[in-house]
Amino acid sequence: MLSLHSTFIYNIQILYMANNLNWEILKSFSNDEQECFTYSDVINKFPEIDSLYVSKVLSSMVRKGMLIKLKHNLYNIVPTNADAETYLPDWHIVAKNLMKGKKYYIGYYSAMQVHGLITQPSLIEIIVTNIQIKPSTTIIRGVKFQFVNHTSERFFGYKNTWVSKFDKVLVSDLEKTIVDSVTRPHLCGGMVEVGKAIYETRERVNLTTLVDYFNKNNSKAAIKRYLFLSNLLGLTWTEKHQSLLDDIGKSYSLLDTSAPDYGKQDSKFGLKINIDTETIKNSIYT
Repeated sequence: MLSLHSTFIYNIQILYMANNLNWEILKSFSNDEQECFTYSDVINKFPEIDSLYVSKVLSSMVRKGMLIKLKHNLYNIVPTNADAETYLPDWHIVAKNLMKGKKYYIGYYSAMQVHGLITQPSLIEIIVTNIQIKPSTTIIRGVKFQFVNHTSERFFGYKNTWVSKFDKVLVSDLEKTIVDSVTRPHLCGGMVEVGKAIYETRERVNLTTLVDYFNKNNSKAAIKRYLFLSNLLGLTWTEKHQSLLDDIGKSYSLLDTSAPDYGKQDSKFGLKINIDTETIKNSIYT
């Protein structure tokens, strides 16, 4: 049985070791420019340290405001000039780290924001994956991270994109962002936002790539919506547009998937016009 003095010395040694490991962890990952890391990353860097002890140290670092816990066993360093209670790193970087080891890309409304098509980003980050992730949403520091599954046929058209001076993440390219937006408008803020994106990128998109993506995407409804908006907003009508229109079929799709299922049928584009299209034009021309 330890004496009172021995117990005191032992506790001081434990405290010293913990504080020392705190700074060793911060220094090691900061030197590697790795602000986000997992419990396993720490174990691999410090194999001589007992794993249970590492877990206790990480929990202590969270309590002290040195780290924030993004999810189970995933941590992020808090900058020295930040408030740990409110700090959240760039959402796109968080998404990248949440998907570590998995296929993903930032898509829909979030990709529109990366491409400069949205001026007021919402508190949501949309992450496209090729697998089912459950639960499909998670909340981190008040931000909703939503995981959207794509089949392998629709999981394409993304690349590493700069989202800060130092960081790249996988984001749908401009053409795939347009294709995705007309496939699921409700994930992009509705047809007003989609219409604005199509209009603002009219000189930036590669039309050949866009048509190729529409064919790979294999959604007639998406093509109908894109062609309708192109016509509504006065975009240059080309042979490529006409070729897409000639192959839309005879069924009718909803113009806006976030609006009720009613409205006048447009036989030219095979759409049920279930929103006031003047709001789309007004958002651009006023």
